[in-house]
Amino acid sequence: MDDISSTRSSRPVWSSSAVIEWLVLDGWRMQSIPDLIRTIGERLVGDGVPVSRIFVIVPTLHPEYIGQAFRWLRDDPEVFQGFGQHGVQHTSRYLDNPLKLVIDDGYAAVRRRLEAEYVPGEFPLTDELKGEGVTDYVCMSVEFVHGERTAISFASDQPGGFSESHLRQFNDMLPMLARLLEREMLRSTAINVLDTYVGRDAGARVLSGRITRGSGETLRAAIWYCDMRDFTGLSERLPQDAVIGLLNDYLDTVAGPVQAYGGEILKFVGDGMLAIFPIAAGDPAGEACGRALAATTDAGEAMAALNRRRTGAGEAPLDYGIALHVGDVVYGNVGAANRLDFTVIGPAVNLATRIEGVCKIVKRRPLMSGAFVEAAGCSADPVGRFELKGIATPQEVFALGDGPASPVGSV
Repeated sequence: MDDISSTRSSRPVWSSSAVIEWLVLDGWRMQSIPDLIRTIGERLVGDGVPVSRIFVIVPTLHPEYIGQAFRWLRDDPEVFQGFGQHGVQHTSRYLDNPLKLVIDDGYAAVRRRLEAEYVPGEFPLTDELKGEGVTDYVCMSVEFVHGERTAISFASDQPGGFSESHLRQFNDMLPMLARLLEREMLRSTAINVLDTYVGRDAGARVLSGRITRGSGETLRAAIWYCDMRDFTGLSERLPQDAVIGLLNDYLDTVAGPVQAYGGEILKFVGDGMLAIFPIAAGDPAGEACGRALAATTDAGEAMAALNRRRTGAGEAPLDYGIALHVGDVVYGNVGAANRLDFTVIGPAVNLATRIEGVCKIVKRRPLMSGAFVEAAGCSADPVGRFELKGIATPQEVFALGDGPASPVGSV
Protein backbone atom coordinates (compact mmCIF):
# COMPACT_ATOMS: atom_id res chain seq x y z
CA MET A 1 0.00 0.00 0.00
CA ASP A 2 1.22 3.48 -0.84
CA ASP A 3 -1.29 5.62 1.07
CA ILE A 4 0.22 8.94 2.02
CA SER A 5 -1.74 9.36 5.23
CA SER A 6 -5.09 8.68 6.80
CA THR A 7 -5.08 12.19 8.27
CA ARG A 8 -3.52 15.28 6.75
CA SER A 9 -0.44 16.22 8.76
CA SER A 10 -0.27 19.76 10.10
CA ARG A 11 2.96 21.55 9.26
CA PRO A 12 4.01 24.89 10.71
CA VAL A 13 5.36 26.06 7.34
CA TRP A 14 3.15 26.69 4.34
CA SER A 15 5.05 27.07 1.12
CA SER A 16 3.90 29.30 -1.70
CA SER A 17 4.30 28.80 -5.42
CA ALA A 18 3.34 30.53 -8.63
CA VAL A 19 0.10 28.53 -8.84
CA ILE A 20 -0.83 29.23 -5.21
CA GLU A 21 -0.12 32.95 -5.66
CA TRP A 22 -2.36 32.95 -8.74
CA LEU A 23 -5.16 31.21 -6.79
CA VAL A 24 -4.94 33.82 -4.04
CA LEU A 25 -4.63 36.89 -6.26
CA ASP A 26 -6.61 36.03 -9.40
CA GLY A 27 -8.14 32.55 -9.20
CA TRP A 28 -11.14 33.85 -7.27
CA ARG A 29 -12.14 35.79 -10.39
CA MET A 30 -12.86 32.54 -12.23
CA GLN A 31 -16.61 32.02 -12.56
CA SER A 32 -16.61 28.45 -13.82
CA ILE A 33 -15.00 25.31 -12.48
CA PRO A 34 -13.83 24.12 -15.93
CA ASP A 35 -11.95 27.39 -16.44
CA LEU A 36 -10.48 27.11 -12.94
CA ILE A 37 -9.29 23.50 -13.39
CA ARG A 38 -7.91 24.19 -16.88
CA THR A 39 -5.93 27.20 -15.69
CA ILE A 40 -4.53 25.30 -12.68
CA GLY A 41 -3.40 22.48 -14.97
CA GLU A 42 -1.78 24.83 -17.46
CA ARG A 43 -0.04 26.80 -14.73
CA LEU A 44 1.25 23.67 -13.02
CA VAL A 45 2.72 22.47 -16.32
CA GLY A 46 4.22 25.92 -16.92
CA ASP A 47 5.76 25.74 -13.45
CA GLY A 48 7.49 22.47 -14.32
CA VAL A 49 5.09 20.07 -12.56
CA PRO A 50 4.68 16.93 -14.73
CA VAL A 51 0.88 16.71 -14.42
CA SER A 52 -1.01 15.17 -17.34
CA ARG A 53 -4.49 14.75 -15.80
CA ILE A 54 -6.58 16.44 -13.10
CA PHE A 55 -9.91 15.06 -11.95
CA VAL A 56 -12.18 16.68 -9.38
CA ILE A 57 -15.64 15.92 -8.01
CA VAL A 58 -17.87 18.73 -6.79
CA PRO A 59 -20.98 17.71 -4.82
CA THR A 60 -24.25 19.48 -5.50
CA LEU A 61 -27.87 19.55 -4.40
CA HIS A 62 -29.97 18.40 -7.35
CA PRO A 63 -33.00 16.11 -7.70
CA GLU A 64 -31.22 13.92 -10.26
CA TYR A 65 -27.48 14.28 -9.62
CA ILE A 66 -25.31 13.87 -6.55
CA GLY A 67 -22.42 15.80 -8.03
CA GLN A 68 -20.41 16.93 -11.03
CA ALA A 69 -17.10 15.60 -12.24
CA PHE A 70 -14.49 17.62 -14.13
CA ARG A 71 -11.48 16.14 -15.95
CA TRP A 72 -8.61 18.11 -17.46
CA LEU A 73 -6.10 16.46 -19.78
CA ARG A 74 -2.87 18.22 -20.68
CA ASP A 75 -3.31 17.56 -24.40
CA ASP A 76 -7.04 18.35 -24.60
CA PRO A 77 -8.22 21.99 -24.60
CA GLU A 78 -11.72 21.01 -23.46
CA VAL A 79 -12.45 20.11 -19.84
CA PHE A 80 -14.78 17.11 -19.60
CA GLN A 81 -17.88 17.64 -17.45
CA GLY A 82 -20.05 14.78 -16.26
CA PHE A 83 -22.86 14.21 -13.77
CA GLY A 84 -23.10 11.47 -11.18
CA GLN A 85 -26.65 10.31 -10.64
CA HIS A 86 -27.99 9.52 -7.20
CA GLY A 87 -27.04 5.95 -6.38
CA VAL A 88 -23.70 5.98 -8.20
CA GLN A 89 -22.00 5.95 -4.78
CA HIS A 90 -23.36 2.42 -4.28
CA THR A 91 -21.89 1.02 -7.50
CA SER A 92 -18.57 -0.76 -7.98
CA ARG A 93 -17.48 2.13 -10.16
CA TYR A 94 -17.30 4.21 -6.98
CA LEU A 95 -16.78 1.60 -4.27
CA ASP A 96 -13.65 0.25 -6.00
CA ASN A 97 -12.15 3.68 -6.56
CA PRO A 98 -9.50 5.60 -4.56
CA LEU A 99 -12.04 8.44 -4.43
CA LYS A 100 -14.08 6.50 -1.88
CA LEU A 101 -11.11 6.11 0.46
CA VAL A 102 -10.61 9.87 0.41
CA ILE A 103 -14.23 11.07 0.44
CA ASP A 104 -15.83 8.47 2.72
CA ASP A 105 -13.11 6.66 4.65
CA GLY A 106 -11.09 9.56 6.01
CA TYR A 107 -7.86 9.22 4.01
CA ALA A 108 -6.11 12.53 3.40
CA ALA A 109 -4.55 11.09 0.26
CA VAL A 110 -3.97 7.87 -1.65
CA ARG A 111 -0.99 7.55 -3.96
CA ARG A 112 -0.11 4.79 -6.40
CA ARG A 113 3.16 4.71 -8.33
CA LEU A 114 2.21 2.89 -11.53
CA GLU A 115 5.65 1.95 -12.80
CA ALA A 116 7.51 -1.32 -12.12
CA GLU A 117 6.46 -1.88 -8.49
CA TYR A 118 2.73 -1.44 -9.07
CA VAL A 119 0.59 -4.55 -8.45
CA PRO A 120 -2.37 -4.66 -10.88
CA GLY A 121 -5.91 -5.38 -9.75
CA GLU A 122 -6.30 -3.16 -6.71
CA PHE A 123 -8.30 -0.42 -8.44
CA PRO A 124 -9.80 -0.66 -11.94
CA LEU A 125 -9.10 3.07 -12.36
CA THR A 126 -5.36 2.82 -11.76
CA ASP A 127 -5.18 -0.27 -13.98
CA GLU A 128 -6.81 1.78 -16.72
CA LEU A 129 -4.52 4.76 -16.16
CA LYS A 130 -1.42 2.55 -16.25
CA GLY A 131 -2.60 1.21 -19.60
CA GLU A 132 -2.78 4.81 -20.83
CA GLY A 133 0.83 5.46 -19.83
CA VAL A 134 0.30 7.10 -16.45
CA THR A 135 3.27 6.60 -14.11
CA ASP A 136 2.03 8.24 -10.90
CA TYR A 137 -1.39 8.91 -9.41
CA VAL A 138 -2.38 10.74 -6.23
CA CYS A 139 -5.89 11.41 -4.95
CA MET A 140 -6.23 14.04 -2.20
CA SER A 141 -9.08 15.20 0.02
CA VAL A 142 -10.65 18.63 -0.35
CA GLU A 143 -12.38 19.80 2.80
CA PHE A 144 -15.19 22.35 2.90
CA VAL A 145 -16.12 24.69 5.73
CA HIS A 146 -18.83 22.53 7.30
CA GLY A 147 -16.85 19.30 7.18
CA GLU A 148 -18.04 17.97 3.82
CA ARG A 149 -15.29 16.29 1.82
CA THR A 150 -14.67 15.77 -1.83
CA ALA A 151 -11.55 14.78 -3.77
CA ILE A 152 -9.15 15.90 -6.46
CA SER A 153 -6.61 13.67 -8.21
CA PHE A 154 -3.45 14.40 -10.16
CA ALA A 155 -1.73 12.03 -12.58
CA SER A 156 1.63 12.13 -14.32
CA ASP A 157 2.88 10.32 -17.41
CA GLN A 158 6.54 11.24 -16.91
CA PRO A 159 9.13 8.68 -15.71
CA GLY A 160 9.40 8.88 -11.94
CA GLY A 161 6.12 10.75 -11.61
CA PHE A 162 5.79 13.38 -8.90
CA SER A 163 8.53 14.44 -6.52
CA GLU A 164 7.95 15.24 -2.85
CA SER A 165 8.10 18.90 -3.80
CA HIS A 166 5.29 18.41 -6.33
CA LEU A 167 3.13 16.60 -3.76
CA ARG A 168 3.70 19.36 -1.24
CA GLN A 169 2.68 21.95 -3.81
CA PHE A 170 -0.58 20.05 -4.44
CA ASN A 171 -1.20 19.80 -0.71
CA ASP A 172 -0.49 23.46 -0.01
CA MET A 173 -2.82 24.75 -2.71
CA LEU A 174 -5.79 22.65 -1.56
CA PRO A 175 -7.14 25.03 1.14
CA MET A 176 -7.48 27.90 -1.35
CA LEU A 177 -8.80 25.59 -4.05
CA ALA A 178 -11.37 24.24 -1.58
CA ARG A 179 -12.75 27.74 -0.94
CA LEU A 180 -13.12 28.39 -4.67
CA LEU A 181 -14.76 25.03 -5.34
CA GLU A 182 -17.09 25.51 -2.37
CA ARG A 183 -18.12 28.93 -3.62
CA GLU A 184 -19.04 27.48 -6.99
CA MET A 185 -20.75 24.51 -5.33
CA LEU A 186 -22.97 26.85 -3.30
CA ARG A 187 -23.76 28.95 -6.35
CA SER A 188 -24.60 25.84 -8.36
CA THR A 189 -26.76 24.54 -5.53
CA ALA A 190 -28.70 27.81 -5.38
CA ILE A 191 -29.29 27.68 -9.13
CA ASN A 192 -30.35 24.02 -9.02
CA VAL A 193 -32.78 24.58 -6.16
CA LEU A 194 -34.36 27.62 -7.81
CA ASP A 195 -34.54 25.89 -11.21
CA THR A 196 -36.22 22.90 -9.56
CA TYR A 197 -38.75 24.75 -7.44
CA VAL A 198 -39.54 27.95 -9.33
CA GLY A 199 -38.27 27.34 -12.89
CA ARG A 200 -35.15 28.35 -14.81
CA ASP A 201 -36.18 31.86 -15.87
CA ALA A 202 -37.88 32.70 -12.58
CA GLY A 203 -34.88 31.32 -10.70
CA ALA A 204 -32.50 33.52 -12.67
CA ARG A 205 -34.68 36.54 -11.88
CA VAL A 206 -34.66 35.74 -8.18
CA LEU A 207 -30.86 35.30 -8.16
CA SER A 208 -30.48 38.63 -9.92
CA GLY A 209 -32.14 40.29 -6.93
CA ARG A 210 -35.76 40.61 -8.00
CA ILE A 211 -37.16 39.43 -4.68
CA THR A 212 -39.13 42.45 -3.47
CA ARG A 213 -42.79 41.70 -2.90
CA GLY A 214 -44.89 43.34 -5.58
CA SER A 215 -42.02 43.65 -8.05
CA GLY A 216 -42.76 42.28 -11.48
CA GLU A 217 -43.34 43.07 -15.09
CA THR A 218 -46.07 42.68 -17.65
CA LEU A 219 -45.22 40.36 -20.51
CA ARG A 220 -47.09 38.69 -23.31
CA ALA A 221 -47.08 34.92 -23.36
CA ALA A 222 -48.77 31.80 -24.62
CA ILE A 223 -50.33 30.23 -21.53
CA TRP A 224 -50.64 26.50 -20.94
CA TYR A 225 -52.76 24.96 -18.21
CA CYS A 226 -53.43 21.25 -17.80
CA ASP A 227 -55.23 19.20 -15.18
CA MET A 228 -55.80 15.50 -14.53
CA ARG A 229 -59.32 14.12 -14.36
CA ASP A 230 -60.68 12.40 -11.22
CA PHE A 231 -57.50 12.95 -9.22
CA THR A 232 -59.54 13.36 -6.05
CA GLY A 233 -61.24 10.01 -6.64
CA LEU A 234 -57.93 8.31 -7.38
CA SER A 235 -56.47 9.79 -4.20
CA GLU A 236 -59.28 8.27 -2.16
CA ARG A 237 -59.07 4.83 -3.78
CA LEU A 238 -55.31 4.28 -4.01
CA PRO A 239 -52.58 3.98 -1.35
CA GLN A 240 -50.66 7.18 -0.71
CA ASP A 241 -47.43 5.92 -2.30
CA ALA A 242 -49.31 4.85 -5.40
CA VAL A 243 -50.94 8.29 -5.67
CA ILE A 244 -47.57 10.05 -5.46
CA GLY A 245 -46.08 7.73 -8.08
CA LEU A 246 -49.06 8.19 -10.39
CA LEU A 247 -48.93 11.98 -10.04
CA ASN A 248 -45.20 12.06 -10.72
CA ASP A 249 -45.63 9.89 -13.82
CA TYR A 250 -48.37 12.17 -15.14
CA LEU A 251 -46.59 15.46 -14.42
CA ASP A 252 -43.29 14.16 -15.79
CA THR A 253 -45.05 13.14 -18.99
CA VAL A 254 -46.71 16.51 -19.63
CA ALA A 255 -43.86 18.65 -18.27
CA GLY A 256 -41.14 17.20 -20.50
CA PRO A 257 -42.61 18.46 -23.80
CA VAL A 258 -43.30 21.90 -22.33
CA GLN A 259 -39.67 22.28 -21.30
CA ALA A 260 -38.42 20.78 -24.57
CA TYR A 261 -40.21 23.53 -26.52
CA GLY A 262 -38.93 26.37 -24.33
CA GLY A 263 -41.87 26.65 -21.96
CA GLU A 264 -41.40 27.83 -18.38
CA ILE A 265 -43.24 25.71 -15.81
CA LEU A 266 -44.30 28.04 -13.02
CA LYS A 267 -46.51 26.03 -10.76
CA PHE A 268 -47.82 22.59 -9.89
CA VAL A 269 -51.15 22.90 -8.11
CA GLY A 270 -51.97 19.36 -7.04
CA ASP A 271 -52.56 17.68 -10.38
CA GLY A 272 -52.62 20.95 -12.32
CA MET A 273 -49.67 22.53 -14.15
CA LEU A 274 -49.29 26.15 -15.21
CA ALA A 275 -46.68 27.12 -17.79
CA ILE A 276 -45.95 29.99 -20.13
CA PHE A 277 -44.14 30.41 -23.44
CA PRO A 278 -42.92 34.03 -23.21
CA ILE A 279 -43.18 36.30 -26.26
CA ALA A 280 -40.30 38.76 -26.55
CA ALA A 281 -41.14 42.38 -27.23
CA GLY A 282 -41.54 42.91 -30.95
CA ASP A 283 -41.76 39.21 -31.77
CA PRO A 284 -44.89 37.73 -33.34
CA ALA A 285 -47.03 35.70 -30.96
CA GLY A 286 -47.39 32.89 -33.49
CA GLU A 287 -43.94 31.45 -32.82
CA ALA A 288 -44.58 30.97 -29.09
CA CYS A 289 -48.09 29.66 -29.77
CA GLY A 290 -46.66 27.21 -32.28
CA ARG A 291 -44.25 25.87 -29.67
CA ALA A 292 -47.11 25.53 -27.19
CA LEU A 293 -49.13 23.57 -29.75
CA ALA A 294 -46.15 21.33 -30.56
CA ALA A 295 -45.77 20.64 -26.85
CA THR A 296 -49.42 19.58 -26.61
CA THR A 297 -48.92 17.17 -29.51
CA ASP A 298 -45.87 15.58 -27.92
CA ALA A 299 -47.57 15.49 -24.52
CA GLY A 300 -50.55 13.71 -26.08
CA GLU A 301 -48.30 11.08 -27.64
CA ALA A 302 -46.39 10.64 -24.38
CA MET A 303 -49.61 10.33 -22.38
CA ALA A 304 -50.91 7.74 -24.86
CA ALA A 305 -47.73 5.72 -24.32
CA LEU A 306 -48.08 6.08 -20.55
CA ASN A 307 -51.67 4.87 -20.70
CA ARG A 308 -50.68 1.86 -22.80
CA ARG A 309 -48.20 0.91 -20.10
CA ARG A 310 -50.82 1.42 -17.43
CA THR A 311 -53.49 -0.68 -19.15
CA GLY A 312 -50.89 -3.35 -19.87
CA ALA A 313 -50.23 -3.48 -16.13
CA GLY A 314 -53.95 -3.72 -15.36
CA GLU A 315 -54.23 -0.07 -14.25
CA ALA A 316 -56.81 2.48 -15.35
CA PRO A 317 -55.71 4.99 -18.02
CA LEU A 318 -55.38 8.65 -17.02
CA ASP A 319 -57.57 11.36 -18.50
CA TYR A 320 -56.62 15.01 -18.54
CA GLY A 321 -57.39 18.39 -20.12
CA ILE A 322 -55.18 21.08 -21.67
CA ALA A 323 -56.07 24.70 -22.37
CA LEU A 324 -54.09 27.24 -24.41
CA HIS A 325 -54.51 31.00 -24.38
CA VAL A 326 -52.36 34.01 -25.23
CA GLY A 327 -52.35 37.35 -23.48
CA ASP A 328 -50.65 39.73 -21.09
CA VAL A 329 -49.64 38.43 -17.68
CA VAL A 330 -47.98 40.00 -14.65
CA TYR A 331 -44.80 38.05 -13.93
CA GLY A 332 -43.32 38.64 -10.51
CA ASN A 333 -43.44 38.28 -6.73
CA VAL A 334 -46.70 37.68 -4.94
CA GLY A 335 -47.27 36.55 -1.36
CA ALA A 336 -46.70 37.34 2.28
CA ALA A 337 -43.88 39.56 3.50
CA ASN A 338 -41.47 36.67 4.10
CA ARG A 339 -43.01 33.92 1.94
CA LEU A 340 -43.19 34.77 -1.75
CA ASP A 341 -44.17 32.99 -4.93
CA PHE A 342 -42.65 33.99 -8.27
CA THR A 343 -45.47 33.35 -10.71
CA VAL A 344 -47.82 34.86 -13.27
CA ILE A 345 -51.19 36.34 -12.49
CA GLY A 346 -53.88 38.24 -14.36
CA PRO A 347 -57.14 37.79 -16.28
CA ALA A 348 -55.38 35.86 -19.04
CA VAL A 349 -54.25 33.20 -16.55
CA ASN A 350 -57.77 32.97 -15.11
CA LEU A 351 -59.23 32.51 -18.58
CA ALA A 352 -56.81 29.69 -19.41
CA THR A 353 -57.71 27.76 -16.26
CA ARG A 354 -61.45 28.20 -16.95
CA ILE A 355 -61.12 27.03 -20.55
CA GLU A 356 -59.37 23.88 -19.33
CA GLY A 357 -62.52 23.06 -17.35
CA VAL A 358 -64.47 22.96 -20.64
CA CYS A 359 -62.50 19.84 -21.56
CA LYS A 360 -64.71 17.99 -19.08
CA ILE A 361 -67.79 18.95 -21.11
CA VAL A 362 -66.66 18.62 -24.72
CA LYS A 363 -64.27 15.69 -24.16
CA ARG A 364 -61.60 17.18 -26.42
CA ARG A 365 -58.10 18.55 -25.92
CA PRO A 366 -56.39 20.85 -26.29
CA LEU A 367 -58.98 23.59 -26.12
CA MET A 368 -58.01 27.10 -27.19
CA SER A 369 -59.22 30.64 -26.83
CA GLY A 370 -60.08 32.71 -29.89
CA ALA A 371 -57.04 34.89 -29.22
CA PHE A 372 -54.77 31.84 -29.27
CA VAL A 373 -56.26 30.48 -32.51
CA GLU A 374 -55.80 33.87 -34.18
CA ALA A 375 -52.21 34.25 -32.98
CA ALA A 376 -51.25 30.67 -33.84
CA GLY A 377 -52.91 30.78 -37.26
CA CYS A 378 -54.00 27.17 -36.80
CA SER A 379 -57.05 25.36 -38.13
CA ALA A 380 -59.64 25.02 -35.38
CA ASP A 381 -63.23 23.95 -34.82
CA PRO A 382 -65.51 26.05 -32.61
CA VAL A 383 -66.93 23.83 -29.88
CA GLY A 384 -69.28 26.32 -28.27
CA ARG A 385 -69.67 29.58 -26.41
CA PHE A 386 -69.38 29.15 -22.67
CA GLU A 387 -70.09 31.18 -19.59
CA LEU A 388 -66.99 30.75 -17.48
CA LYS A 389 -66.83 31.38 -13.76
CA GLY A 390 -65.25 34.75 -12.99
CA ILE A 391 -65.19 35.81 -16.67
CA ALA A 392 -67.54 38.69 -17.49
CA THR A 393 -68.59 37.68 -21.00
CA PRO A 394 -69.23 34.26 -22.60
CA GLN A 395 -66.16 32.92 -24.39
CA GLU A 396 -65.99 31.00 -27.64
CA VAL A 397 -63.77 27.96 -27.28
CA PHE A 398 -61.99 26.07 -30.05
CA ALA A 399 -60.48 22.63 -30.59
CA LEU A 400 -57.93 21.42 -33.12
CA GLY A 401 -59.02 19.44 -36.16
CA ASP A 402 -62.47 18.25 -37.18
CA GLY A 403 -64.90 17.18 -34.52
CA PRO A 404 -68.51 17.50 -33.41
CA ALA A 405 -69.59 20.82 -31.95
CA SER A 406 -70.75 20.78 -28.35
CA PRO A 407 -73.76 22.55 -26.89
CA VAL A 408 -73.57 25.83 -25.00
CA GLY A 409 -72.76 25.20 -21.35
CA SER A 410 -71.47 26.77 -18.14
CA VAL A 411 -68.27 25.93 -16.34
